[in-house]
Amino acid sequence: MPPASPQPARSDRTAEAPPQPAAPPGRDTSREARSTAAVAAGILLSRLVGLLRQRITAHYFGTSALADVITAAFRIGNITQNLLGEGALSASFIPIYARLRGEGRDEEAIRFAQACLGLLCAAVIVLSGLGVAFAPWLSWLVAAGFEPDKLDTTAAMVRIVFPMTGLLVLCAWGLGVLNSHRRFFVPYAAPVIWSAAQIAALLVVGGWLLRRGEPLAKALAWSALAGAALELGVLLRTAKSLLGGLRLRFELRNPHVRDAIRRLPGVLLGRGVIQISGYVDTLLVSFLGTGANAIFGYAQMLYLLPMSLLGTSEAAASLPEMSRETAEQDLERRNQNLRRRLSSALARVTLLAVPTVVGLVLLGRELITVILQTGAFDRSSTERVAEVLAIYGLALLGNASGRVLSTSCYAVGDTKRPARYAMARVALSTVIALALMRSLGVVGVVIGAATAAWLEAGLLGWQVRRAIGGLGLGELRYGRLVLLGLACAALPLGVRAILPTHFAASSLGSALVLCVLAAAFALSAQALGLLDLRRYVRRRR
Repeated sequence: MPPASPQPARSDRTAEAPPQPAAPPGRDTSREARSTAAVAAGILLSRLVGLLRQRITAHYFGTSALADVITAAFRIGNITQNLLGEGALSASFIPIYARLRGEGRDEEAIRFAQACLGLLCAAVIVLSGLGVAFAPWLSWLVAAGFEPDKLDTTAAMVRIVFPMTGLLVLCAWGLGVLNSHRRFFVPYAAPVIWSAAQIAALLVVGGWLLRRGEPLAKALAWSALAGAALELGVLLRTAKSLLGGLRLRFELRNPHVRDAIRRLPGVLLGRGVIQISGYVDTLLVSFLGTGANAIFGYAQMLYLLPMSLLGTSEAAASLPEMSRETAEQDLERRNQNLRRRLSSALARVTLLAVPTVVGLVLLGRELITVILQTGAFDRSSTERVAEVLAIYGLALLGNASGRVLSTSCYAVGDTKRPARYAMARVALSTVIALALMRSLGVVGVVIGAATAAWLEAGLLGWQVRRAIGGLGLGELRYGRLVLLGLACAALPLGVRAILPTHFAASSLGSALVLCVLAAAFALSAQALGLLDLRRYVRRRR
């Protein structure tokens, strides 16, 4: 899945240069598919290494109280990273940078990127200092249900994790630059470095030095900080080659910087509301007893792998291309091109969501057995996580399509309405979670999140339809997709039913059932005309 060749970082073209002829629709679709594939490949690699990291973490910590602490501490960093990092840059930085490059104004684009880097560095330094200083209060906000000793341990972890978050925010700037140059694989594969550093620490400190408990947890946090620094170094080196240098500028009067800042409040509100939703969920789960936070975290981690492959990869590949389309002066032509790209993206998301939803909802135990069940993570832990994972599976298509639809809004400069819809999502999610958590525990909290995800996707779809004149959903082959879903469910469930109970519950038996699911999807999608595998094979040759 190679990305298309990047354009040169510097060019003699000016804004007055004659417009280039539009690429044929088929070529655009093919290039976008390759870009999506490159993002998906990078994400898949990083997520697989991340799963290995989680498997080793689960081996040493299981669903213990210390596992709750690790989940809460990293959750605090994750909230901040998502708020100021990739989410904010996706809506404010990438559209402007990609549009400038699409118009041939490369020098302006480079100056804008360097100014954003300078301002982001200043913000990260201040934010990291505040995070370290207010670690006890941040820990209480996210995990108020913890006992005092547990909260103190969480605060100690946060003091290490928060500076790591600042480095990862800067990594998101590098990701934005590389994406705009159609360099998709490297930025999404770079988190492998972050995970590898933690894996090494767990194996050395836990496996070789035989340290356990809090010392091992702190070693994990310090290795995450070191891994973030290494990841940032790789991304900055690549960005430097594209920009011709990494000069830090502080140009608040730059009109493009002002445009980005103008978009930022709506972006921060939208992303902030989503992060508040995650924070509220984590807070509520902290009141559900020992192991609840760990179970919530494990299920979320497993769910985010397919969510990233479907929603994030499509959104990341589509945003630069859609942003370039906004340079088109003919409004009708612009909207037509945007509808075409959106239709292709939603079709790919829907097709790949079918077997994934089947796997998460019906075969979650098999998935967890293969990936996590080892050491302190026993069969009872598998059963508890599987219940939560099944509900996440029901939200997958809504969340993934919502990411693509919000990208369409950002591409045309609309950051306010996605923020409003995110607020509606959080309100509904919280109300449902509060109503159900007493009787259903973690499952009740996730039901609220899943229901709200579909509400947000529906509102975004309505807004995008108004903005560009449609979504292109008429091209989806609904009947064939239903048949594909039935085939993907029937074959692996049938194989599981005929296997001996003991073997079916083992890692080998679970892997066999999951392989049947993959084969059922590939063969059924090919037979139904939904996927042409031979075309992809020819493309690789």
